[in-house]
Amino acid sequence: MRVASSFRTCHFGAAVFLTAVSLQTACKRQTSPEGVRPEVEEVQPPEPPLSSKLPTIPYKKMDTARLFSGIQIKATLQADFGTTATTERQDPGSYELDLTVRVRVPRPHQSLPELQKLNPEIPNLLPSLESLLSTAKPSAIFEELYQRKVANVQSNLARLDSLLSRHNFFDTETILELEHPDTHRRALLVQADMDVDTDGSDGDRLNTPTGESSTFQPFTSYRWPKLSKRANPFLPEWEKRLRECEKEIATDKLTPARKKELSERQTTLKAELVDLKTKSFLVGSLDPYVVLPIPMVSRKGSEPPAKVGDFCVVIHGSRLFPAIVGDAGPSYKSGEASLRLCREISQKASGGARPENDLKVTYLVFPGTAESPRQVPNYEQWWTRCDSLLQELGGYAGELFFFEDSTKPRPKPTPSPTPFPGDPNFIGPLAPDPNSSQTQGKN
Repeated sequence: MRVASSFRTCHFGAAVFLTAVSLQTACKRQTSPEGVRPEVEEVQPPEPPLSSKLPTIPYKKMDTARLFSGIQIKATLQADFGTTATTERQDPGSYELDLTVRVRVPRPHQSLPELQKLNPEIPNLLPSLESLLSTAKPSAIFEELYQRKVANVQSNLARLDSLLSRHNFFDTETILELEHPDTHRRALLVQADMDVDTDGSDGDRLNTPTGESSTFQPFTSYRWPKLSKRANPFLPEWEKRLRECEKEIATDKLTPARKKELSERQTTLKAELVDLKTKSFLVGSLDPYVVLPIPMVSRKGSEPPAKVGDFCVVIHGSRLFPAIVGDAGPSYKSGEASLRLCREISQKASGGARPENDLKVTYLVFPGTAESPRQVPNYEQWWTRCDSLLQELGGYAGELFFFEDSTKPRPKPTPSPTPFPGDPNFIGPLAPDPNSSQTQGKN
């Protein structure tokens, strides 16, 4: 006969069973006659409702990170209730990234104190700068430059790895139009950082490849007719590229898109080969020049603010460097100079290391000063012209650097006669008389 059952709660502590995990177990024990094993039944807690197992809705989590390009990222995750997995899998909006890029576009300044923050020496180097700034006006090219930067970011929103870096977005402090009241000499003052340009080649002056980087091209915008029969050192490489292109075009298994791409490449390579055979270019490792954005030197339907070949004076710290506008770069970047000029600012400069990260470089570009026809670089003439232009802008203090031309052979030094080590008035002993008895005896 079964007796009424009673419940006993048994607590097993860690002090009794050291191998337990402080687990509390509720047991239901049933009393029975002697010799009959009692039945034990576990009491299961009630099943929680389904909603308590899901994340609390709405669910949000924010993390902050930074891309390699210096862009700060604020990521927010939000989870909501949906329908079935099959339905949500077919709906693109059920799993999406809502990307918003926020950037503050800077304004150009035109005050001497702002320029002094970047280079305290500049009012000493250019004594007339303060009066020039009083009538200066920000150039429209500054606003256009940053419009192009924003457009570049917009076009690359779907490719985060291609977004313009923070450094290159904020690479220009100001662009000002200066004019001296008496001489009417005009100048563009560009305040920016300095990247390195290694482009260019010239078989006439340098027959070995040099100054290459991941973006190297053997061409520069400043060019002139070849003067010798010495081949451009990059001619064999470009001929090889054309052969490979034409070989692939001859194959049958090409998509229309690939065929069009190869056809355009073939046309470009042929035109570049003509230039390599007939033209010479500035060389980044030899010639001092600066690079301006394409919209500054080339415009359709209007006169550009500057032109390739215009003279330019670069100011860094207390030093002034003569140069020309030698090349045109991307429309959304500013602040770039040849490797030769960069290494005068920092010996560590290379295709992968800029000489100045901060916006401490002043580029004084003199519009309308390009000489025609273009000729082989003559550093003496460049120095003389830049010195004269600075004088017309109100003068300058300090020393205008002179670049030596390493391609010109240096004259061999004339050996000087070895000086007599003794008394310069000493004549020496008289020559022996051949008729003397002492001389005859020795013979």
